[in-house]
Amino acid sequence: MQPELLLQFSVIRGLRLPKTELTSKIDAYVKVKAGTFSAKTRTRDDEDNPVWDESFFFTVPMSASKSPAGIITLELWDSNTLKDTHVGTARLDLSALQPSQLGYIELPLAWEKEKYGKQGRQSRLVVGVPGWIASFGTLMSALHQVPGALFNTVSRHAYVPLPHPSLPHGLLYLGCEYEADAVDFKVFVTQPNAPLFVDLAMAGRQHTKVRRRVYRDGFKVLPGLTVFEEIKLDDVPLSTDLRQLMVLAFDKALLWTLNADQVVSSHGWRGALGFAEACRALHSVDVDYKEQEIFMSLPNDVPGVPPEAMLLVDYDKNDVDIKLAVLSTPSAMDKGYDITLHSGQPIKKTSEIFLPPKSKIEGRYQVARIYELDDVAYGTSFSDILLHKF
Repeated sequence: MQPELLLQFSVIRGLRLPKTELTSKIDAYVKVKAGTFSAKTRTRDDEDNPVWDESFFFTVPMSASKSPAGIITLELWDSNTLKDTHVGTARLDLSALQPSQLGYIELPLAWEKEKYGKQGRQSRLVVGVPGWIASFGTLMSALHQVPGALFNTVSRHAYVPLPHPSLPHGLLYLGCEYEADAVDFKVFVTQPNAPLFVDLAMAGRQHTKVRRRVYRDGFKVLPGLTVFEEIKLDDVPLSTDLRQLMVLAFDKALLWTLNADQVVSSHGWRGALGFAEACRALHSVDVDYKEQEIFMSLPNDVPGVPPEAMLLVDYDKNDVDIKLAVLSTPSAMDKGYDITLHSGQPIKKTSEIFLPPKSKIEGRYQVARIYELDDVAYGTSFSDILLHKF
């Protein structure tokens, strides 16, 4: 099978499109064709400089240099009540593109009727190629001989064990799950109560967002792969160089555990407090009034030593989010942190990594990581929340 790429292709806008009627401008849409793929944009009525800004995902041949090849045909149409009119055609030869051209490409049109060209408007279609990645079929061909590799050809999901000399084979799996308009990258932990804490980060990326799920009783991804924790990299564009993906594994030997109620009580928290009430009632806290965030030191901090982590109470619209903020300190760099619940229910979490650290409260704190519980049931109290350091 010839190697293929999954391509993200954007139809951005039209420039100076011709009039198709005497009394109005064109009601324009674009048909996109590549191999067996065919789709079209929305219609922009009565607009000679329409903006579509729509993305399409389809497979194209992979060249010897592992870049896109093939022809993309773009047909400009005018929407009419009885019958739409084919106005012009543009073609993009992917193999002729230079990397610097991919973001914004202006294509001239070949007209279906001479009258459109005679208007002298120098019409263009503007497109872009934000990124690409190996197609599912190409990935499966490359990985099918890897010991332990598993595939679901219906859902287009691929899973391979992550090798590491100090970890049992198959303890960690990397998943590439192809969706209609994206590829999700996940790391799975395949043993309950595994002796490590796993995180993900992208080298060279200022902000990495990760979604986490804990399955206390296990979750069957497919036959032969049951997982107990899922770590998903969020918002990954197809242009991402996966060689920059870093899997961070920390020894899960507990250094300390704190109950969140211990933290807030040590600062004077009593009962339910709104933001204004908390600012008045609490002591020894730092407040970001613009973001409505309250930073609380932990009761096990050593006096005179810069804190490694803080409890962050974030008043987000109508909700109150409880987070663990890890600061950029030398002592925290090689440590793992977590926030979790006492209960046995499945837990959903979000973690974020900032490279360089994110400055908070006028530079007072440099935040390197944030851990947050997602979709916490109404009525959950501080006493239900645990903070860990590994």
